[in-house]
Amino acid sequence: MKYKNAKDIFPDEILREIMKYVDGQYIYIPKKKENNDKVITEYRQEIDIRNSKIYEHYLIGMKYSEIAKMYCLSEKSVRRIVLNEKKKMEQKQVNVQQVMTKYGIECDIKQIYSTAWNIGDEFVLKKYVNFEELKRNVDVLSILYSEQIPVPKIIATPNNEKYLKDKENYWLLTTKLKGCNIVNVNKCNEQWFFKMGEIIARLHLAFDECEGKIKCWNNSLLGEMESWIRKNIYEYDKKIIDKNEFEDIIKELRLVDKDLSYGLIHRDVHLGNFLFYNNEFSGYVDFDLSQKNIRIFDLCYFMLGLLLEDEENKVDEKQWFQYLKNLVKGYASVIPISTIERESIPLVMECIELLFVAYFIGEKDERAMRDSLKLYEFCKDNCNKIKASVQL
Repeated sequence: MKYKNAKDIFPDEILREIMKYVDGQYIYIPKKKENNDKVITEYRQEIDIRNSKIYEHYLIGMKYSEIAKMYCLSEKSVRRIVLNEKKKMEQKQVNVQQVMTKYGIECDIKQIYSTAWNIGDEFVLKKYVNFEELKRNVDVLSILYSEQIPVPKIIATPNNEKYLKDKENYWLLTTKLKGCNIVNVNKCNEQWFFKMGEIIARLHLAFDECEGKIKCWNNSLLGEMESWIRKNIYEYDKKIIDKNEFEDIIKELRLVDKDLSYGLIHRDVHLGNFLFYNNEFSGYVDFDLSQKNIRIFDLCYFMLGLLLEDEENKVDEKQWFQYLKNLVKGYASVIPISTIERESIPLVMECIELLFVAYFIGEKDERAMRDSLKLYEFCKDNCNKIKASVQL
């Protein structure tokens, strides 16, 4: 289902008449009868995706008014959606209680997001459907913990297994690290971003020490651009990027790929996966997506994510360039970054956003796809400014 602005479709007099009944909300106009079943299915899928995201926003502490503004809904509608999603989660809560009984632990259970729960103040339980993601996280956590890197400790099952299998799901129980993620990055100064660069670099050094012991997905951003990213974007029924422009990006990445440092990376570097306690870094979490890839991916991914935070936590674009400069400086104080890597940062950022465009096309999430496309345009339009920010 593709959303369109009513102003671009209806004559003014019809639009004014419609606004007597609905104002600032999505409405669904059914197709002709022969395609109706397919349309209804697509519509329900999109609504389910939207409602799930609304609930995720609620769980991380966003206000009803903020969510309503984000999705062009009334606060009453948002409250109703959250209530319905809570009811859906009640059965999952029962499942979590059953899992914890198998561990022999009885504690208060609080949902963090759709697949993770705080178990009292000591543990975190995470649910997996994909066994490879579970195994990757287990392997990385086990090795890093043995090397005294600040990561959660895996709690074994009563049968001394590292995870629990229950019907179609896998469950991983770990200790809960002290601290929490930064919730308002606008309160952080330039020195904090320098420190964050150091923290990412130290994780990469730890990965280097453990690389021979960790079996991770050997991935390539170039390989992804040449395969599923290209496929999803080209097969999308709307033209979102000129094919020549897309192919030029691949050619440019192909030229520099061999000169970019490869190694194990976190691959999901955002504010929620790095914890701080009393203003000091306290640990890394969530290695589900860890893989071998270009190292600057983690730096680029982190900075791009700051432009997609909610309004209260979104970084001002002008300030963003200074923060990027300090993040790269901090990283380079631990691990040197070559000139060609610095010059490739805007290119890698463009590729990351195209990756997300392709991913959200596959997920049929039009809103998120458009957000990623806007960030791609931002990176393209500010290529020279980004390069200038990260030069020595």
